[in-house]
Amino acid sequence: MTCAVASPSHRSEDRDAQPIDFAATQALKKGRFNPDSDEITSGMLGGGGDGGVDGFYVYCNRKLIREENDIQIFKGQSVHIEMVVVQAKNKPSFEESVPMKFKDFIENCLAPETPTPQAPTLYSSELLDHVALFRTLYRSTLPMKPKLSIEFFHAAQSDAVDQKVTTRGDLLCACFKQSFPTAACVYTPLTGTELVKLSQKREESVLGLKVTQYFNLTSFGRDAYTCVVRLWDFFSFITSDEKLREYVFEANVRDYAPDAKVNQGIEETLRNPEGDDFWWLNNGITVIGSNAFYSSGSLQITDPLVVNGLQTSHEVFRHFKGGGNRNDERSIMVRVIVNSNDATSDRIISATNSQTKISSIFLHSTEQIHRDIEVNLKAAGYFYDRRKNYYRNHGKSVSEIITIHYLAQAVASILLQQPDNARVRPGTVAEKNYKKLFSAKYPPGLYTKCIQIMKRCYKYLGGKGIQKTDALNLVFYLAMYVTCSACNSVSPKARKVAALDVEKISDHTFDDCFNWISDEFKRLGGDDRVAKGSQLTANLKAKIIDQLGKSKPKPKTTAA
Repeated sequence: MTCAVASPSHRSEDRDAQPIDFAATQALKKGRFNPDSDEITSGMLGGGGDGGVDGFYVYCNRKLIREENDIQIFKGQSVHIEMVVVQAKNKPSFEESVPMKFKDFIENCLAPETPTPQAPTLYSSELLDHVALFRTLYRSTLPMKPKLSIEFFHAAQSDAVDQKVTTRGDLLCACFKQSFPTAACVYTPLTGTELVKLSQKREESVLGLKVTQYFNLTSFGRDAYTCVVRLWDFFSFITSDEKLREYVFEANVRDYAPDAKVNQGIEETLRNPEGDDFWWLNNGITVIGSNAFYSSGSLQITDPLVVNGLQTSHEVFRHFKGGGNRNDERSIMVRVIVNSNDATSDRIISATNSQTKISSIFLHSTEQIHRDIEVNLKAAGYFYDRRKNYYRNHGKSVSEIITIHYLAQAVASILLQQPDNARVRPGTVAEKNYKKLFSAKYPPGLYTKCIQIMKRCYKYLGGKGIQKTDALNLVFYLAMYVTCSACNSVSPKARKVAALDVEKISDHTFDDCFNWISDEFKRLGGDDRVAKGSQLTANLKAKIIDQLGKSKPKPKTTAA
C-alpha cells in the first residue's frame, strides 16, 4: 500500500508555495506511480489546518485508494503499503521547519496511537479523513503482514541541502520507525534542478523486445508477430533500471492480484522448472503497438501496450526481482499486434480482458458509447482519456483532458443529482450507477454540456478567490443547482441539459446559486465532511423544489 502525501499550498496568496499538482506529479513520477490528473487532484489538500501537508494519497499494491470500497479487493492478498509525503516551497533554500512539521504530523496524526486530542485543532478534517482511510486499510491488512514504506518529499528552489535539514530528515524517519518498526522510511529533498528534470522526463515510445524466434504474419492489412522470448529478456522489456514500466500496462484494465490462485501457480512454475519450458504451461502475453519491425535480434515496438498477461508479467517481474536466475533458458510466448485503429485496439483489449469478472469501470471504456463520447468531446476541444494517460503521454494539456471518473462525477452531480456521492465516492458512484450515467439513449451532446458546466463552475469559483479545497467541496453542488436554475426544472432530463447554451447562463444565476450553497455549507459546518455527507444534498433538493417546484420565469441570460 502506498500513501502519498503531497504538500504544496493551493492558495494563490501563498507566495512561498509551489503548485501542488506540479510538485505532487513530479514526486509520484519519481515513485513511478504514473497518476492521472484526477488521481493527483483527489489527494490535494489546501487552506488552513494542513499542518504542512497539502496533499495525501494512498496506494495499495500500486493502486490508488480513494474510498473504503477500494480496500475490499485486497482481501486475502499480500499487501505493499507505500506512503509519499510532499512539501513544496518556492523558497531559495531548504528549511528545517519542513521535516519538523512532518515529524509533528506523525506524532499527532499518523502513528497508530493517534490522532491525538490536539489533532482536530492542528489539522483539517479532510486531512484527518485521508489518514483515517490509510488507518482503515492498514488495520484491515494486518493479518496479511503488509509491507509498509513511506517517502517524505521536500521540494524547494535550491540545489543545496544544508546538513541540518538532512539531520532533521533522519530524525523524522527515526520517529516514523518508532511507530512502525518494520517499515521503510526515506526523507528526500527534491531540488529545483531535479524537479525540472522530472517534469521533462518522457516515457520511451519505442522499446526493443529481444526475441529467440519469431513468426511474422500480415493479415487484414496489419502485421502481427508471434515471438518466443527468454524470460529474462521479457523482464528487461517491461522494466527500466529493474523497475516496472507501469505505463506499458495502462491499457490492461485488470489489476494485479498477488495471491490469486492462477498467480500462485505462475509463481510456482517460475520457481520450479522441472524440465518444462515456461511457455508450454502459460498462455503468454499480448502486446499492441502502432508499429513494429525486426532488427538485429530484437523486435522494435512503437507505443507498446501489454493488453493481456498482466498477472504473468508481474509474476515474472517479482521472480527476477526476488533473485531469480538471470541465465534461465526458459521462454515465454509474446504476441505483438501492429495496430493504429482505436476500434480494433478496443476489441482486442475487451476480448483479452473479459474472461473473469473485473470490478473496474475501465473495462467499459472499450464500449461504443465511450468512443462516441471521445469524438464529441474532441469536437469541443477536450480529450477523453478512456485509456489512462493516453492523451497526457501524447502531450495534451492536463486542462483539456477529461478522465472517465471526472465525467462520471459531472453526470452524477448534474443528471443524477448526487453531488455528495460524486464528491466522496467517485469510483463507487461510477460503478453502481454505470447504466444511468452512460447510456446510448442520451443525446450525444449531454456529456459535452456536463463538462462545460463543470468547467464554468470551476472558473466561477476561481474568480471568487476560493481555496481549492472549498472549491472541490462546492463545485458539484453548484453544477447541480446552476443546471436546475438554467433549465428551470427541479430535475432536468438529459435532453434538456444537452440543449443548454452554457455560455449564456448568466453570472446572476451563478451568484444566486453560489450564495445559497455557500451559506448553507457554512451553516452545516463548512468542511469536507459536510460536502461528503447527505444533508447538504437533501437541503439543496428541498431548496430547488421550493424555488422551481411550480412554474417560474426563466433565469436571465447574457447576450449572445
